[in-house]
Amino acid sequence: MTEIPRECVRLAAELRALRDRRRLTLSQLAAESTFSKSSWQRYLTGRSLAPWPAVRTLCQLANEPEPRLRALWELADSSWNRRAAVAPATIRAPIAASVEASSLRLGRLDGQTITPSGAATTIPEAHEGAPRHRGRWRTGAAVSAGVTLLVLLIALAVDGWGSSGRSAESMASSGRGFHVGCSAVSCDGRDPGQELCGVQPQTLLHIQTPTGVGLEIRYNPLCRAAWARVWNAADGDRLTLATPGHPTQGVTVAGLGRRDPFVYTGLIDASGRATRLKACLASPGPDDPAQCYSVSPP
Repeated sequence: MTEIPRECVRLAAELRALRDRRRLTLSQLAAESTFSKSSWQRYLTGRSLAPWPAVRTLCQLANEPEPRLRALWELADSSWNRRAAVAPATIRAPIAASVEASSLRLGRLDGQTITPSGAATTIPEAHEGAPRHRGRWRTGAAVSAGVTLLVLLIALAVDGWGSSGRSAESMASSGRGFHVGCSAVSCDGRDPGQELCGVQPQTLLHIQTPTGVGLEIRYNPLCRAAWARVWNAADGDRLTLATPGHPTQGVTVAGLGRRDPFVYTGLIDASGRATRLKACLASPGPDDPAQCYSVSPP
C-alpha cells in the first residue's frame, strides 16, 4: 500500500483540528456541504485528498482564515499528484509535482482507457546496467527540484492565491529551466499531466454548478493550452471543453469511490487571440440540460 505523503497527513490533521474546535460531526459537515459523511471521513483521516471546496467549507464553519489552509492544501495537492504522476518512458523531471496526475483519473478520455490509481504508485528504477552513480545523481537532482518547487509553492501562498490574475509573463518566467511537452495546437487531445502543462496552471474559471459539482477551466501559458476538470461529479456525467476550430475534448466520469477527486479533459489549443473556451457538464438523463460556462484565456 502506498504511503500517504506527509503533506497530506498534515493537512488532514489541520482539518481534524478545525472540526474539533467547532465540535462538528460528520453529519453536520455533510449537511453544510456537498460532500457525504463517508467522503468527510476519508478527508479527515487522510485516505483521500480533500478537494479545495471541502477545505474552504470547513474554514468557514470554523471561522478560520483561508490563506494558511490554502497553502497547506496546495502542498498536499502537489504531493498527492506527484506520487502517481509517472511519465511513460522516463522520469520527466521531478518539477512535475504539481501536475494533474493522469494515473489517478478514473474517467475515460475519448478513445483512451484510463488506468486506476493503483496502477502506478512508484517512480520506476533506472534501467539495469546503468551505473549506480548516475542513479545517485538523479536522486540528488530530484531532491533539489523538489525543494525548489516547495519554495515556489510557499512563495505563491504568501503572495496570494489569485492565480487567475497572474500574467502569462510572470508564470512563464517562473517556469524557466524545464520544458513542457507540447505547445498550442500540438497539445490538442494530450494529457495535461504527461505534458507537464499542469505545472503552475492558471485557473480561468472556478464555479460550483447548481447540482453541487465543482468545475474549473485551467490554462498554462507555457503550453498555451487549456483543460477543464470537475469533482464531486456522478458516474455518467460528461465534461467537454470546446473552442472554435479544434476538436472538442471530453471525458466521462466513471468509478465512484476513486481516491483522486478530480476528473479532467484532454488539452485544447488556447493560443488564439479571439479564443473562447466553453466547458459543459451534462448528466446522462435526457431531461437534464447541460450546464455550460465560457471564458477567454489571458
